Amino acid sequence: MARDLPAVLERLPHLDAAWAEASAGVRLDAVRRAARRLRDALADRGPALAVRTADLVTFPYPTAYALQGLARSPAPYVMMRNRVQLVQVRAGGRVVNILVNPSDPERSRHAPFFARQVERYGAFVAERVVSRTHGTVAGALAAWGVDPAEIDFITFDHLHVQDVRGLLGTTEPEPGRDAPTPALLPNARLLVQREELRILGPGALHPLQRDWFIPDAVRGVAPDKLVALDGDVAIGAGFAVIRTPGHTEGNHSPAIVTSTGVWTVSENGVCVDAYAPESSRIRGVAGYGRATGCEVVLNANTRERSLDQYTSMVLEKTLADPCRDRPEFPQHFSSSEMVKHALAPGLAPTYSHGAITHGEVQTTVGSRARDPATARTSTFAG
Repeated sequence: MARDLPAVLERLPHLDAAWAEASAGVRLDAVRRAARRLRDALADRGPALAVRTADLVTFPYPTAYALQGLARSPAPYVMMRNRVQLVQVRAGGRVVNILVNPSDPERSRHAPFFARQVERYGAFVAERVVSRTHGTVAGALAAWGVDPAEIDFITFDHLHVQDVRGLLGTTEPEPGRDAPTPALLPNARLLVQREELRILGPGALHPLQRDWFIPDAVRGVAPDKLVALDGDVAIGAGFAVIRTPGHTEGNHSPAIVTSTGVWTVSENGVCVDAYAPESSRIRGVAGYGRATGCEVVLNANTRERSLDQYTSMVLEKTLADPCRDRPEFPQHFSSSEMVKHALAPGLAPTYSHGAITHGEVQTTVGSRARDPATARTSTFAG
């Protein structure tokens, strides 16, 4: 762990030895056991101050990738909905604001996979008929009553189709521009695993990764805005990022504690059916679970480390508490979730959380010191 990490970040060592196991089968069992201890530790720290969720964009995604291609449907695409969370915690004697998966749909369209959809179907069909933008990060913050300058950290479970230059700004002009890009979130820093940053290094993308990454996603961003992590960290009570390698080398999953217990957030699985296939009503999924004994179903567009992605999903469902009204499903929130849509018959999740909503949003008066004594509450809902 780098020595210059922000003081509010606390290293969590619970899973280190488990991930170091050489055998994939032994590693799975070790991670599962360690995850139980980590879940208790996260719960004991207490809940976050507030959590809100907002929809950003709905977009098509190949059925062959979602749910490992197991779902039986003639539809070539499922429809996925990407969402952002605001998480507020108290750490270092102040309120800390974190945005989880604050995607920029306009910039995400430049990922090679989506750029090909535009080329194939035309911009109007691809971006207005099939896809639908519901809102923006700036709009969500305004609705919640939070100034963009008050955001301390952003994080993504992985950097597929992400471009953070509009969020964090640049120190030099982007190609085709005359001036550096101003930051939407001028005081925010990106929490990212070091392995994920390496993927975006010069010449580092593998051909099987190129469809999903924007190569210049962090180019020109000030180095001090990139917080490279070498493991699991917590911020105060109620928030942590936990390594979940496999879908990408540097995948990690935010863990959020609310009044209903621990939640995990990622795109390792495209809906809760992926974490409890035996309870799924999607044709083909439950039968796979029964036939193979597999307890999770991968989001399989990039299988950088498939065995570890399976283990990471077991880790997520072990950390997450059961859903209160459907305890057969864990409180796992897919950052881009498969949703019911007329263009994807038979491809709807058996159950959807829809949003994580908890506590009262804290807005502040005056400086960024944000002493909790100066905070005021807002009841804006996501």
